[in-house]
Amino acid sequence: MHNNGYIPHYSDDYLIIDFVKPIRRKINLLLSIIVPFYNTEKYLQKTLKSIQNQTFTDFECLMINDGSTDTSVKIAQSFAKDDSRFKLFSNFHAGLASALNLALSHVSGNYITFCDSDDFLEPDAYQHLVPLIDQAPDLIISNLYFEKYNQPIYSSNYHFHNLLNIEEIINTFPLIYRQQMMYYNTNKIYRRELVNNLHFHNLTVGLDTIFNYQVFSRCQTIFFNPHPYYHYLQRKGSLVNHFDSQRLTIREKETAALKTLLHNWHAAYTDQLLNEEWFNTLANVIANIYAPLQNGRSMELSERLYFLNLYLTKCLKKIDLNLITPDQLSFIHQIKKCVDNHNDKILYKKYSLS
Repeated sequence: MHNNGYIPHYSDDYLIIDFVKPIRRKINLLLSIIVPFYNTEKYLQKTLKSIQNQTFTDFECLMINDGSTDTSVKIAQSFAKDDSRFKLFSNFHAGLASALNLALSHVSGNYITFCDSDDFLEPDAYQHLVPLIDQAPDLIISNLYFEKYNQPIYSSNYHFHNLLNIEEIINTFPLIYRQQMMYYNTNKIYRRELVNNLHFHNLTVGLDTIFNYQVFSRCQTIFFNPHPYYHYLQRKGSLVNHFDSQRLTIREKETAALKTLLHNWHAAYTDQLLNEEWFNTLANVIANIYAPLQNGRSMELSERLYFLNLYLTKCLKKIDLNLITPDQLSFIHQIKKCVDNHNDKILYKKYSLS
């Protein structure tokens, strides 16, 4: 193993316990892997082991403890003490954005990637990406595996020309957007200079999306890797699977970031894509109404009808009905009918999690 002595380091900005090699630091390290965690003791060992066992070894792993109260910290400490590639930083429970921003301020690799603390990687994940990195793209996007509770494993199916230049990126972006590639940072490898001075917004969800819109605004080249290597676990206890009263506000921030990107590109499809974004926002917040509350119970009918009417009213102010499909228009009419009839049985059956 990569065994070294470690010293604690403290910062005025964060309370940090920084287990790092005392003075010497490798120059031109190829890859920095960022793993934020908070109370994921059930999964963290498997996650970190999948990184440690990579056939590719020229990396550092920055483990960011966001104030965990379970044994996650001990698990991370054991990796930091036994393997010099693993570095542990701890701060107060300030949220995922704070943890990610802390990590970005400490990376030393030429390229950066992320790994959630309940996911894991194929053993040769990064080894296969080295030839792509050697071509020095700004960004590498790969397919990924999805593992959802009680469902078979499946993978995304992105198919694009391998290397895109800026003109091709702009022309291809509507398809990139529609295949929901902007929602994740864990299936992406970012050139370090590309993310300099970027930061994650302090949101419950949507951090990756806004970050990726900002990254795309700087991209000159993107390489698409069709081979999945990352296992994304969709578990019931995660934030994205609970009702969030701020979901519409967050989606509005995402849309603002998308609008800025498209306007900077002077994209001819701007109006159409923003209209699609607003319909997608409506669909997203409607589905979220039927997610469990933080206490595990379902929302009462009166509450659901309130949010149905609120979200429909706000989103319809932004949606041009002449630019949507018949199925999308039918969905809008369905919501309106539920509100008018004070009965959302159809939507409840469609969206409620068992």
